Amino acid sequence: MVAAMVLASLVAPAYGQLTPQVEQNQLDRANQSQRVQPNTRGLRISERQAVNLARERFQGQILRISLVGEGANRRYQIRMENEGKVFTVYVHATSGRVTGGN
Repeated sequence: MVAAMVLASLVAPAYGQLTPQVEQNQLDRANQSQRVQPNTRGLRISERQAVNLARERFQGQILRISLVGEGANRRYQIRMENEGKVFTVYVHATSGRVTGGN
């Protein structure tokens, strides 16, 4: 009986601390469409997405990726290599449009 009371006193506070967080997580999921995600760089395409888009269009190893340009002309510059040939692919940071390959 004493062991059960000790166990209950240890479990109850921990459960009480988790409950508000679970409820907040549920609210966050329910309101995702209404939440504005902070994006200080104005980008819609991530580096990972840019690499995937480049690989869909061109075969090769990724050597380097960097963000170039300003404003509406922001794009990822991706250096790739295939069979000894090094080339540059650009992925527009907002639209995801892939250009280059020369």
